[in-house]
Amino acid sequence: MITEVREITDGRSLHRRLAVPMGRDELSRLAETLNQMMTRLERSFVALRRFTADASHELKTPLTVVRAGVERAITRPEVPPETLAPLEETLQEVNRMTELLDALLTLARADEGRAELHREAVDLRDIIAEAGETGELLAEHAGVGMEIRLPPQPVVVSVDRSRVRQLALNLIENAVKYTPRGGQVSVELGSNDGRAVFTVADTGIGIAPGDLPNVFDRFWRADSARTRTSERAGTGLGLAICKWIAEAHGGTIEVQSRPGRGTTFTVGLPHG
Repeated sequence: MITEVREITDGRSLHRRLAVPMGRDELSRLAETLNQMMTRLERSFVALRRFTADASHELKTPLTVVRAGVERAITRPEVPPETLAPLEETLQEVNRMTELLDALLTLARADEGRAELHREAVDLRDIIAEAGETGELLAEHAGVGMEIRLPPQPVVVSVDRSRVRQLALNLIENAVKYTPRGGQVSVELGSNDGRAVFTVADTGIGIAPGDLPNVFDRFWRADSARTRTSERAGTGLGLAICKWIAEAHGGTIEVQSRPGRGTTFTVGLPHG
């Protein structure tokens, strides 16, 4: 019973219930009590996910209005410099809040099973190359080297192109963010055991062993010392979204890291 309760209460299997033994002994009463508790938990989780989705959706419209107003104000030639700086900072914060709401909405829809994937057969080389181009711009600005290695033959997978691009770009952006100036980020695509595999490795300061089990948790962030001092903290949702995208495609995502040696994320996707 203990093993079954542990499996049910992982947050994704609350719809399951324990089998209630025949009779009215203490064990059957315990199973009934646990089932009632899990019913209440399930209802609470559903309500929380619905609130998150609804609140994220409702807040997007006013943020869009604010962003449009700030952007119009910035483009006016008569705006004095002392006003322009606060407007630009406001725009950065609005964009950051929009990014957070988009991430919350994505995960809320995923939790409810309403996040659709528009699959098509694509050459994964194109997606990695496209994400890599953006990564190269970020790496150049950050003073970080970038290397992208693609195989000569096509790597065809049946995936949602935009979602897998989001996955690759999130990993590349993270690698650049957590690599000090003068470091290196390497992106490599290949195939292994009937699966397409791509890795994103960096020479950053790495992740402490005690933190590794938490990297895909929502709102989890590593110690602020991992980022460059000029970097603003992220939403803490990027890797959670990466994990959902990989698993929604029947794939996997893993992380290996050693303090002082860098971090490597490995994504495996079934061939289409």
